[in-house]
Amino acid sequence: MADVTSEIPPAAAPNATVFTFEEQATSSLALYGMSILCIVIGSIRSAQYIRRTIDKKRLVDGSITMKEAKRFPISASLVLFGLYLFFKPAAERFLWVAGVAQKLHVPQEYVEKINATIIAYTNTTTEGDANVVAEPLLVRLLAKLPQDKIPEVVHVTAAWIHQQLPTVGKTELMYLLTFLICFEGLSAFATLLKPIITGFYRQLSFLPFSFNTPYLFSLKKGKKEMEEGDIEEAKAKDTEYLLKIEYDTHDVIALLLCSPVLISHLYQRHWITNNIIGISFSILGIERLHLASFKAGSLLLCGLFLYDIFWVFGTDVMTSVAKGIDAPILLQFPQDIYRNGPWLANKYSMLGLGDIVIPGIFIALLRRFDHRVVETTAEAKNANKKGRYYFLVTVVAYMLGLFITMAVMHHFKVNQSILRIFA
Repeated sequence: MADVTSEIPPAAAPNATVFTFEEQATSSLALYGMSILCIVIGSIRSAQYIRRTIDKKRLVDGSITMKEAKRFPISASLVLFGLYLFFKPAAERFLWVAGVAQKLHVPQEYVEKINATIIAYTNTTTEGDANVVAEPLLVRLLAKLPQDKIPEVVHVTAAWIHQQLPTVGKTELMYLLTFLICFEGLSAFATLLKPIITGFYRQLSFLPFSFNTPYLFSLKKGKKEMEEGDIEEAKAKDTEYLLKIEYDTHDVIALLLCSPVLISHLYQRHWITNNIIGISFSILGIERLHLASFKAGSLLLCGLFLYDIFWVFGTDVMTSVAKGIDAPILLQFPQDIYRNGPWLANKYSMLGLGDIVIPGIFIALLRRFDHRVVETTAEAKNANKKGRYYFLVTVVAYMLGLFITMAVMHHFKVNQSILRIFA
């Protein structure tokens, strides 16, 4: 998860920018309002989405059971630590591996090989001539194989292939990761905008192009051997879908209308486009992710509470990853908006999307419980007539917890991720 942070330089630092209470309060209240808005709208849409799914007698996708709740902190830790190693400089990464190998009592010969790799890598990256092209990877791999069994044409072909392929490094991978995250945010924004487009098109029903054509893009796999052309008409028990994407004309129109937001953010990285994508992410995440039970929700929150304590307070892993990913994974609002205006402001208060979505899916569960989305017995139907206020009470508790978090953050002038302690 991203941190709840505030870019407030220490008061003792030279030439530090000191923000007034009004500026800090404005940025915090803006983040406060956006987070509450995401949770309320997402919870309402979650109940409506579940109702539509049940009415159509379909299975609810994205349910988090006890099994997933147990694995989530572990899998999230592995992904987070993998990103941490990815963002570290290569030389530091090798040194870290060597240090871990020594602590784990790895045989000395392997430790020496790691150290030799570190020395070789450092020499080639720091002392090598910038005009000298490094030996292609495929050529180096082939050099380790028996040379008498590999024709010369293979070496030549490997070198040619390597020269034709574009260089893919950390920068290129970061561009790809940023684009994928932004595109997913764009898709979420288009999903939220689609009902408006559908309502507008209903007013144009007299036009021939107002018909909403549905499409299905799928990838199906057979469970047994079949003749060519038989898989299309095979029984459901003999096939399974590897990929299924259902969309219609209105989805395409919404995606095209939202595309300027994606293009603008990729070029400008402005906080307004960042928040549009982040809010869309949060609302759709709360709507589509569902806790299967209160036990699963409690276990998930407790697991992530320990996850935050270790990765945020015990190490620099979370901070390094949050600074390394230049993507809309948090909400921003400038503290210097009164001084520089909304277009030139660049000193932000920030709130991680994880601190909105994770409590939000639990609050959405309470919203569905209040409205008894799933009614299985006559007693449940009768109970539905009684007023239930779990959703309202939990939203108020979340608002109080978020307020305390921001007050503590500004009072002690520190970066914290303690939202889920209070929420």
